[in-house]
Amino acid sequence: MSVMAILQQLPCGVGLINFPVSCMFSSRRLFSIHAMWVLPLLLQVAVLNAQTRVSEKKSQNPAIRCTIEVDSREWTSDGPAVVIGTIENRFDGPLDIGVAPTLYLSHPTFPREDRYWAPVDVLKDRPLSLDKRPIGSKGKGVAIRQNALRLTFKKKGDSVHFRIDAQHILWDRTISALWPSMKLFGVVEPGTYDVRLDLESERGESKSNRVKVVVSAEPKYRLAFPSN
Repeated sequence: MSVMAILQQLPCGVGLINFPVSCMFSSRRLFSIHAMWVLPLLLQVAVLNAQTRVSEKKSQNPAIRCTIEVDSREWTSDGPAVVIGTIENRFDGPLDIGVAPTLYLSHPTFPREDRYWAPVDVLKDRPLSLDKRPIGSKGKGVAIRQNALRLTFKKKGDSVHFRIDAQHILWDRTISALWPSMKLFGVVEPGTYDVRLDLESERGESKSNRVKVVVSAEPKYRLAFPSN
């Protein structure tokens, strides 16, 4: 098992109080550790790994349903990358729920292979806000938790509509141990992807439909100069 695979199975903060570490409390557990701590940490991880297993399978949340579409199937650096969506209450009655939305770009041939991710505040078209707290005896570590968005529905069938621009939020590779901090075209390689929105909550997760987009390396418009 790889170092990252082992670390991702650790509960946030368990046994790491003396290590400089960065983690998030969500479906993903990511760590950034200084090299000098890797060997002693692995000795501790080997014991904890036998005791702690994190299931990759997450329960589905039938209370809400999310659907998305895009303004344009081609995303270029000089134009918006707009995702339009609806979150519908499927619960039989009023519903108040906290969700952590995340936009994913995945491989179109292998849909389970998520390449890039970006936590997003779908209500304000910006990166999802974070709660950062120091951890450890000397406060050298930082625990990162996403602040959930509160969605309130008065009755079944009520919906929340949103419009976000993928260029307004921060991205990174899903295999990265860092919290997303780069612009879309600063990290995403050109190619064809499936885009989807996941809504995580205490009730489980709700995944939207997938929409195919092409991330282009070339701008859509170029300056043209008259020839002499």
